[in-house]
Amino acid sequence: MRFRILVTTCLALTGALVGALGAAPGSQAATTPIVVWTDATRAPLLQQAFASGYDGHPVTFVVKELPAIRSELKTVAAADAPDVIWAEHDWTGELASAGLVRKLPLSAKLKAQFESRTLDGFKFGFSYYGVPVMVENVALITNAALVPTPPKTFTALSKSALALKAAGKVDVGLAVAQGSAGNAYFMNPLFTGLGGYVFGKNAAGSLDPYNIGITNPTFQANMPKINKWNSTGLINSALDEKAATAAFVSGRAAYWITGPWNRNELKTLTFQYRVSSIPEIKKGIAPSPFLTIKGFMVTAYADQHGVLTAAQGLVRKGLTPAPIQSQIAAITERAPANIAGTMARLPQAFAVAGMAGAPTPNIPQASAIWAPLGKAWATSTMGAGAVPAQTSFAEAQATVAASVG
Repeated sequence: MRFRILVTTCLALTGALVGALGAAPGSQAATTPIVVWTDATRAPLLQQAFASGYDGHPVTFVVKELPAIRSELKTVAAADAPDVIWAEHDWTGELASAGLVRKLPLSAKLKAQFESRTLDGFKFGFSYYGVPVMVENVALITNAALVPTPPKTFTALSKSALALKAAGKVDVGLAVAQGSAGNAYFMNPLFTGLGGYVFGKNAAGSLDPYNIGITNPTFQANMPKINKWNSTGLINSALDEKAATAAFVSGRAAYWITGPWNRNELKTLTFQYRVSSIPEIKKGIAPSPFLTIKGFMVTAYADQHGVLTAAQGLVRKGLTPAPIQSQIAAITERAPANIAGTMARLPQAFAVAGMAGAPTPNIPQASAIWAPLGKAWATSTMGAGAVPAQTSFAEAQATVAASVG
């Protein structure tokens, strides 16, 4: 696994660099624009970076909310369609299967700029359909005023959390967001740390929708841990995201599982905190948080508009260099995907904590996992009246299997 990060507290894209990014040496004059759908957060930077166009084409940025980019791509008229989209990696299987995005051949030199796991987020079958730009994941946040050093094992975390709770210093053991419907995303480090997995891989290395690992033998053997977490009150699914945040911010919990989207809350804390990976639960099994990877994809409409080559060049060359990826990621304090990227201390801490992470599944069948797996966690950690983990996760396995077919 490769990870080379330079830390900086301030990222500035100079005017000279912006000009270089937009320039296209030797390109022929063209009037057909490359249309890019992106969100409002990134649009100003991108408009500045490509003010001179790309490869002789003007570049037009159309602002859309992220969910709208995905939904409207399915119904937009060809004349109004984008050539490039800002996207989340887990759209890949759905959009590729629908023929809405184009394969994006990547050279060995280009692939060397990224970790394989971030590239794999945009891989479907044997092909890549996008280039990663930034990455996010959850980590363990520890209240250093209550626990000076993050625990090295989950057993140590549990003991200290319950001891603090018994002493009346906190009233929440581990603040992790669930709520009545559960939350498989936040719980994934615990799920994988006990040996669970959603989809295994086939011989070709692709996700196999028929290899569902919710009740695989390793996880089954470790399910009593979940029942213990529930009975001791370490984890209670009554906490939703708002309640989990409030518990940690107010000092009522020593431990919190969250991501960089709570950076504003972290910056306003009145006590010191530490960011670290979720510690090992079972020896030899690394808890793996889900990675959410955002980047750019080329749509099938680029071919119809006659800008396919330029659009692919924009994504592969214009949007992959470390400086622009660092700038894009810095807007929301995320880690850039390019391994030579720079970042401030907080996103770096989350990036390091996510080194054992893997992308959320990007195959079309992935939509079947979230509700059943979330429900299994919610019902098995709801306190009094909880369903034994052996029962709740068996139900989740059966539900996902039936949905996949």
